[in-house]
Formats: sequence, C-alpha cells, structure tokens
Amino acid sequence: MQTILESFLNPIFPVFALMLVGIIFARWGLFDTAAAYAINRFVFFVAVPTLLFSLLSAADLAAMDGRLLFFYFLSELLLFVAGALSARLFFKCPMGEAILLGMASCFVNHVFFVLPIAEMLYGKQAVIPITGVIVVDTTVIFGGTIIGLEFASHRGESFFRVIRSFAFNPVLVAIVAGLLVNISGVPIHDGIKTFTGFAGAAAAPAALFSLGIILSETNIKAIDRPALITTGFKILLHPLVAWLLFTGFIDISPLQRDSTLLVAAGPCGAMPFVLAMQYNVRADSIGLAIIYSTVASLLTLSVIA
Repeated sequence: MQTILESFLNPIFPVFALMLVGIIFARWGLFDTAAAYAINRFVFFVAVPTLLFSLLSAADLAAMDGRLLFFYFLSELLLFVAGALSARLFFKCPMGEAILLGMASCFVNHVFFVLPIAEMLYGKQAVIPITGVIVVDTTVIFGGTIIGLEFASHRGESFFRVIRSFAFNPVLVAIVAGLLVNISGVPIHDGIKTFTGFAGAAAAPAALFSLGIILSETNIKAIDRPALITTGFKILLHPLVAWLLFTGFIDISPLQRDSTLLVAAGPCGAMPFVLAMQYNVRADSIGLAIIYSTVASLLTLSVIA
C-alpha cells in the first residue's frame, strides 16, 4: 500500500496536477484558447522535435530486443486499428479525429510518466526495454500518424505535394535526423545536446498545461463515450493483448516483460492532443481520454507493479 501511495504522490499526481493547473488558471481568466494554441505551436515546432532528436540520436539501438519490440508494436497496431475503427464506425468521428483516437488507444505517456515509475520499481535495467518502446512509438506510431494526418488534411491535392509537405514537418525531420545521427555515429557537440535536452524537457509540461486550458471549456462532468472507450482500450485491453503476445510467442525475462507491460498499462500520452490542435482536429474526446486514463492508470499500474 505504501508503494501505491508513493507512486501516486510521485510521479503520478504531479503530472496529472499540471493539467489541473491549466484548468484552474484558464477558469480564472489568466489563459484562454488562443494562449493554448500558441503554447501548442511551441510544443509542436520546438519542444517535441528537440525531444525526439535527443532521444533517438542517443538511444542504444543494439541493446534492444527486436522480438520484444515487434510484439509490442503488434499490440499497438491492433489497438490503433480497434480505436480508430470504433471512433469512425460507432461514433461517426471525422477521419482525423478517428486516427488520433486510434493513436490515443495505444500511445502512452512513457517518457515523463511510466519511465520514472519503472525505474523506481525495477531499477535502471528497466530503461532499456522502455527506451526501445519509445523508439518504436516515436518513429512508427507517432511518425506514421503524422503522415496519415498529412494525407487527411491535404485531400484533393496531388500526391507529390503531400509528400513535399513531409519535408517541412519538424517532427518528421527530427525523427529522420535523430536516427541518421545515431546510425552513422556522427558525434554531437555538447552544446547541441544541452539545447535539445533543455528545450525537449518542456514538451510534456507545456502540452499538458495547454490541454488543461482547452479542457477548462469542456464539460468534464458529462461522460464522453469515445473518450471512455479509448480509455478502456488503452488501460485494460492494451496490457491484456501485450501480455498474451509476450507469453504466447516469445521467451523473455520477467524484467523485460513486466517493465514493458507497465508501459502498455500506462495512460494515454499527450501527443495525440498536440497533433489534434496542430491539425485543427476536435480535441475534446482526446483530452478527456487523457484525463480518464490518467486517473484509471493508478489502479492498473499498481496491479501490474
């Protein structure tokens, strides 16, 4: 019980509290929707690209278990498709919102939420498999979602014009640059590391704060069905699917299995919300899914831990 309480007090509640601060300040009139969009543009164009470059350029790719990452990605893909189809077919969400609800069904807040908990529970060795998941998420899930949104937002335009837009997307450029630097072994000056680390650290706090501002205008008391289903997919179904794949198809150590399952049971990450604001997609259900799943993850993370 003490471990559960300590996990709640640090780091679960402090992360959740940043959204509450955004809600409170917005209701006091200190921030409005225009401010949230301005903060989000900083997140999308500066903080997230520098964070991804910092993570991907320094990741120890050779230490990662390819089998584990493949089956974790497979679990994410299944949940992504289930979440997107549910939003599209049952709730009649527009294509962009359905894509992002699918992303929210599998994309976790791992860097600033699950990783500190995993280190506290399992030690430094838990960093390796979780870093592998972060690499897969940022390159395939995050990058792939942006590509899908680019096609959805450029309907009617030529294929080559859509492809050209990728070259001006800061997140995609950062992903490619980070991987190229990592693979090529090009040394990075310490000044660049300081800049990317310093700017990247602002990504999650700024995104969560702007999320709180937007949610201040949302009726949180009313149950949002797409958000509720997305939360169920992320908190309950995702860890179950990952556990079935891990135990049924590969032989991995308990440390690798448990730390990766901890990621699968984590709450929806803030990045689907960041993308919703950037691509002018309705963000209410996505934001509420983050709140629902953050609260619910207190139980699921405690059970798995």
